[in-house]
Amino acid sequence: MNTFLRISAAIAVCTTGAMTASHAQSVTCQNAQYDPAVLAKYPNLPKSCLEIVKRDGEDYAVVKARLDRVTAGGSAQVRVKQPDGSYAQRQTLKNPPNLRVLVNGKPAQLRDLAPDQELTAYVKVAGPAMALAPAEETTPLTLTPLEDEQPVERTAAALPSTASALPLLGAIGGVFLLLGAMLSTMRYRRR
Repeated sequence: MNTFLRISAAIAVCTTGAMTASHAQSVTCQNAQYDPAVLAKYPNLPKSCLEIVKRDGEDYAVVKARLDRVTAGGSAQVRVKQPDGSYAQRQTLKNPPNLRVLVNGKPAQLRDLAPDQELTAYVKVAGPAMALAPAEETTPLTLTPLEDEQPVERTAAALPSTASALPLLGAIGGVFLLLGAMLSTMRYRRR
C-alpha cells in the first residue's frame, strides 16, 4: 500500500508539473496579447515583430525601424519596417541627449547617425508606447506614447507689397501715346 501511495503521489506531482509547464508557454510575436491601440497603430505588428523581450517586467515586441532624422533636441523620427519591406508612418521618439544605440552590432551615439540607418526599436505589448533599443541592457527605456504624427501645414510666405500700380499706369499711358501717334501719321498720309 505504501508503494501504491508513493507512485500515486509521484504521478500527481509529475502531472501538475507538466500542466504548469504547458500553461507557462513563453510569449511569442504571434501569441502576445497586444493592446488594441497598439494594433490600431501597427496592424502588422505580429508579422513585423522579431521577438518578444521582457524588460522591467513588461513585454516588448522587437522591431526594425528606419531612421528618418534626429532633431536638435535628440528626438528620433523613425518608421517601423513592415513585413513586405515597406515602412509605416513616421513616429517621433523622445530620447535622452546622449542615448547610445546599436548599429550593425556596434554602439553609436544617436545624434551621430545618418538618415536611412536601420535601428532596433521596442513596441510595448500592453500599451501604445515605443522606445529605441539602447546599446547597453542596463540603460532604462525611454518610452514615447504612440500618437499620430500631425502633418505640418506649410503655407506659402506672403510676398512683400513693395510694388505699386504706377508702372502699370505708365505702360498704359505709353500704349495710348503710341496709338495716338499712329493715328496721326495715318491721317497725314491720307491727305
